[in-house]
Amino acid sequence: MTSRRLLVAGTLGSALLALGATGVGALPDGSWGLLRGHTAVALGMCVAGLGLLALAWWQLRAADAPVLLRASVLWSLPLLTAPPLGSRDLYAYAGQAALVAAGRDPYTEGPASLGGPLAAGVDEVWQDSPAPYGPLWLWLAGLVVRTTGDHVVPALIGLRLLAVIGVALTGWALLRLAPGSGRALWLGVANPLVLLHFVSGGHNDALMVGLMAAGVAVAFTVHARWALVAAAALVTLAALVKVPAIAALAYLPRAVPGWRPRVRAAVVAGATALVTAVVVSYGTGLGWGWLGTLDAGRARLSLFSPLTGLGLAVGALDAVLAAGLLLAALLCVGLLLVADRLGPVHALGLTLLGVSLLLPVVQPWYVLWGVCLLAAVAGSRAAAALGAGCLVLCVLVAPNGRNVIRPPLYGVPTLLAGAVAAAVLRAGRASAGDVETKSNPTRWSDP
Repeated sequence: MTSRRLLVAGTLGSALLALGATGVGALPDGSWGLLRGHTAVALGMCVAGLGLLALAWWQLRAADAPVLLRASVLWSLPLLTAPPLGSRDLYAYAGQAALVAAGRDPYTEGPASLGGPLAAGVDEVWQDSPAPYGPLWLWLAGLVVRTTGDHVVPALIGLRLLAVIGVALTGWALLRLAPGSGRALWLGVANPLVLLHFVSGGHNDALMVGLMAAGVAVAFTVHARWALVAAAALVTLAALVKVPAIAALAYLPRAVPGWRPRVRAAVVAGATALVTAVVVSYGTGLGWGWLGTLDAGRARLSLFSPLTGLGLAVGALDAVLAAGLLLAALLCVGLLLVADRLGPVHALGLTLLGVSLLLPVVQPWYVLWGVCLLAAVAGSRAAAALGAGCLVLCVLVAPNGRNVIRPPLYGVPTLLAGAVAAAVLRAGRASAGDVETKSNPTRWSDP
C-alpha cells in the first residue's frame, strides 16, 4: 500500500476514534454526545478506528520524515475536538486550573472545594486531593481557564493544546537528535500511544516530555556558549510540569568532553536549574507547595504496576514498592555511570523507561517518558519492539479510561506489553543502517 493510502487509512481510523469517543469516550458528566446511548456502535467504531490507525502506522515504519510528519498532523486533527479517550485526567487538570484562576491554592485544596462546572467531571480520587504537578503546569492551565471561563469543552480543548505543544517540541527535538530519521518520528510522535494519550487524552506528560527532549536536543546539537544554559532551563521547566524530567539534568554535562569541563558544566546546569525553579515558583505565585504533594491522589493499587502485582503475590506490598524505589535509584546511578559507553540519550531514555515501570503507580502513557527519547537512537529492530509494546498498551485501556484487564491481575498488562516487545525484538532483523559509530554517540544499535 502506498504512503498516501496509508495516510488516508490512518486518518480514517483517527476519525472513527473521534466519532466513537462521542459515545464511549470520557464524556463530560451530563453532556450530550452524538453517539451517547449507542454504546455498541460507538465501541465498534473505536475498535475499527484503532485497528486502522495501528495498521497504517505499523506499515509506515520505514517511511521518511516528511511522510511521518504529515501522518502525525493528519492523524491528530480529528482527535483535537473530540471527547478525551483513555482517561479523565483532563477534567482533573481543569478542576485544579479553576482553583488557580480563582486565586486559590491548588496545593492545599482539591477541585471540590471550589465546585462549579469544571469540578463536576473530576474523578472522585481527585476531588479533594491537592495537585501533584509543578507550578509551571498549573500556571499555564490557569491561563487556559481564565480564557475559557467555566465552559468545560473549551477548557478541555485549551488544555489539550498544551499537550500538543509538547508533542510538537518532541518532534522538533527528534529531528535535531536524529536528522532526517523517519523512524524517530514514527516511534516518538506518530505512535498511536502518543495520539491516544498525549493528543486525545491531553496528559501533561506530553508537555513535560517535549520540554525535556528540547533541552536534551539543545545540549547535544547546538554548539554555542548559551546552549547549556538554555538546555538546563528547558529541562527544569519540564520538571516544573512533572518531576521525572529532572533526571535529564544529570546528563546535560555529558555534552562536553573531559571531566574538568563536565564539572564546570554541572555547576552551570545546576545554577541555571536553581534560578529557573526560583523564578517560576515565585513568579507564578504558586511557590513550593508542590514538593509536598507529589504523591497526592495516587491509588494504593496500580493495575499497570508489575511491583504491585509482585507485592500482592508475596504478601508484602509496602516492602516491594519501597524496594522498587530503591531499585529505580540504583538504575539511575548505574545508567549515568555507563552513559559514555551507551550514549547519553540512550542511557537517559532507558533511565526514564525503567523508572516509569518501577514507580508505585504506573500508567500506560508513562512509558512514553523514555520511549520518546529512545526513538532518537533506536535501531529498526529495537524501534519495532518498543512500538509493538506501545500498541499492546493502547488496546488494554478502554475508550472511557477503564482498564480492560481487571484486578486481581495487577501488573499483567505491562508484563504482557513487555512480552510482546521482547518477542518482536527476538524475531526482527537488524537493518543495514543500524551500526553504532563514534561520530554519532547517541545511536543505539540493535542488540
